Order: sequence, then C-alpha cells, then structure tokens
Amino acid sequence: MAGGLGKRLGVGVEKPLVMLGGKRLIDYVIDAALEAETIRKIICITSQNTPDTTKYLLSRGFEVIKGKGTGYYDDLLSALWGLPSDIYVICSADIPFILSKDIDQLVKEYAEGLCGNPYILVAVPVEIVKKLGLSASSRFKVDEQELCPAGLRLIDKKLIAERRLPKPYILVLNEPRLGVNINTIDDLKQAEALLRGNLSRLL
Repeated sequence: MAGGLGKRLGVGVEKPLVMLGGKRLIDYVIDAALEAETIRKIICITSQNTPDTTKYLLSRGFEVIKGKGTGYYDDLLSALWGLPSDIYVICSADIPFILSKDIDQLVKEYAEGLCGNPYILVAVPVEIVKKLGLSASSRFKVDEQELCPAGLRLIDKKLIAERRLPKPYILVLNEPRLGVNINTIDDLKQAEALLRGNLSRLL
C-alpha cells in the first residue's frame, strides 16, 4: 500500500520514497516480501497522490495498480475487487523493520488456526510502541487493551462475498519491530536512532 498523502510526515517527499538509513521506506517492505517464502507475487497499490512512487516501482518492474487516492481502504478495496480470489498479505509502505519471517508467520498463523477469518489485522500493544519512543498516533482498543495497527493484514478474498471488508480478527503480536510505523517526523528520527544503535532490540 503506497498511495497515501503522508501529510503527518510533511517532508516534501512522497512517504514511500522517504530515505531511512540510506534506503527508501518502501524498499524495506518490498525486500521483506521478496524474501518471504509464502509470497508468490508482489502488487503495489499507488494513487494520484504518489506519482513518483508509481514511476519508481514501475522502473523496478513491479506490477502497479493505481487507486483513486481517496483513502487507504478505498484504494485497497478498489484494487482487491479487480484481483483474482486468493489470499493476500497487505503491507503498508511505512513499516521499515518488517522482516520476511513476519509475513511468513502471519500466513502460517492463518493456515494453522485462523483460516475461518477472512480478514486479519495485526496489532502491537501501545506500550511496546511507546517504549521505542514512537508516537503511537494511530490506536484503538480491544477488551480495554490499547493497540496500534502494525500495517500488516491478511485478506482471504475467497471468503468475502460482498464488496466490503468484514470486521477483522485482531491478531496481537508483542513484536517491537512491527510497532515501528513512520507517521511523523519524530517517528522517522527515532527510527534513524534505532538503526544507528538499538536495532538489536527489534530483531
């Protein structure tokens, strides 16, 4: 998912192309997907908000679907309904510390016990995100526990009859690296600090 405006970051560059440790944010996510054993194909969803990202991804040879740019879920759903019925792992472009094993674990969890749930949303406890010095600007509650979405989802289109997503199953993972979601300039600076000296806490 690489079609958002990224207004909260406000660095004058499309968020997927923002540099972190000499590497574009979106390249961290792409590399994780390329290395994942469970991923067969990568499809990038951009929009009119991210024309430079679209050009960059096409230059790398990836399939790109352009959404309308009216919001994350609008872009996701418009792309999803045009794709074959299959299982899709959805990754946001701003989760730089995701690893291939995180993707494979999600697919494994689905195959081994969650396969009756057409929509799985991965979340991390807010306290883990705050301990990393990040803003935790997006959060929600489940059974009185505060959680942050991890920018990682799984959708089994074969189980979705209508053109809308059902209520998600929330898969809570106490995994610090999945709590690093770049939404603000402070998040970016903290991610740089983690890369410089404390990344071992996340791996």
